[in-house]
Amino acid sequence: MAEQPRLPPINAIRVFETAARLGNFTRTGESLGMTQAAVSYQIKLLEDRLGFALFERKARHVELTPRGARLAHGTSDAFRMLERTFRDVREDRDSVLAITALPTFCSNWLVPRIGAFQLDNPGLAVRIDSRSDLVDIKAGEADIGIRIGKGQWPGLEARRLFGDTTAPLISRAAMDRLGPFERPEDLLGLRLFGPMRWWRDWFREAGGDPSLLPDRTALELETQTMEVSAAIASGDAATMVSPVYFAEQLASGALVAPFSTELDLGDGHYMVFDPTRAKEPKIKAFIAWMLFQPMAFCLNRQEPAFPEAGKAVTDTA
Repeated sequence: MAEQPRLPPINAIRVFETAARLGNFTRTGESLGMTQAAVSYQIKLLEDRLGFALFERKARHVELTPRGARLAHGTSDAFRMLERTFRDVREDRDSVLAITALPTFCSNWLVPRIGAFQLDNPGLAVRIDSRSDLVDIKAGEADIGIRIGKGQWPGLEARRLFGDTTAPLISRAAMDRLGPFERPEDLLGLRLFGPMRWWRDWFREAGGDPSLLPDRTALELETQTMEVSAAIASGDAATMVSPVYFAEQLASGALVAPFSTELDLGDGHYMVFDPTRAKEPKIKAFIAWMLFQPMAFCLNRQEPAFPEAGKAVTDTA
């Protein structure tokens, strides 16, 4: 009798790892180019092979069983190791800089500037990962990360770039047609985009009355970039976003900040990296370039974008 393979079909394992990460069979199918029925079949195949359930099926999502969660952790680590192995085979580790950052920071801050870094470092190729997932830098999944938080990530060196603030921005068309806006309450004649909790906190910070706000905003999208695009297109909306991401639109006049008050969200933007790799030429080059970029855009102050510039470069020299 032929010996049964010790591992289940690799495709079923891949489907399971993706479903465990996304928590939804429909999104798993979209990610892998499969139908939801095909995803369900592969999961059932794996469950039959193992002899126990991997997911609890809910109305709109799925949740891992305790055994499923244990298996998900191991399979995720295994696939990450495989991905790193294949990537290292394809690419020269020393000549490719991998950066991970949140989508809005990538599209509105990093991407417009990264060409200048490449001009200064023509021997380096840059790969940018703008997924919202937290990438394991310590395990080598990226060389540099831009994260929002308190500056504390175990095993990583963190250098503060600038704060995490939010303020209402409107299109030039809305300002010209519906302005001026002298009090926070004047914005209530516009449609409000963005998280309502930010609007309430900002109203309070700016001296307005949060109780006058509606129960919910008219629109809240996946990224701030989408919300700003929608506000500009509509011509009758104010969106609560981070001004630093939209410095170019503010400078050009496409967007207007009717108030100087910014709400401090309590976190900061940090550049993080593995301190044991800080002397690698590509990482050292990016740190030096990043920390001496021009000032960040602030509505109510002018300050160096990266206040720890000198310290960071000295520490990593």
